[in-house]
Amino acid sequence: MRMKRALAAAGVTVAAMVVPLTVAAPAQASAADCRNYLASQGYIVGPKVKEACAQTGITGYQGCVQRLLNTGVRSEHALIACSKR
Repeated sequence: MRMKRALAAAGVTVAAMVVPLTVAAPAQASAADCRNYLASQGYIVGPKVKEACAQTGITGYQGCVQRLLNTGVRSEHALIACSKR
């Protein structure tokens, strides 16, 4: 009986770790989401906007926002777009 409980506990633990990973993966934002949002707001998505939306790493969000602001994107749009990337 103890072995069944141990196996059941191990199965539940593995499921608790795997399910969130498989569920969360499709919800990840991307550079395309950033570009699509800006296009929907009427901005021309040229090379500078694509470069801004592609920013990654620790300072990626800040770099994205600053680059979009430098291209003339309004701050409220830049903040939303960069949170989508």
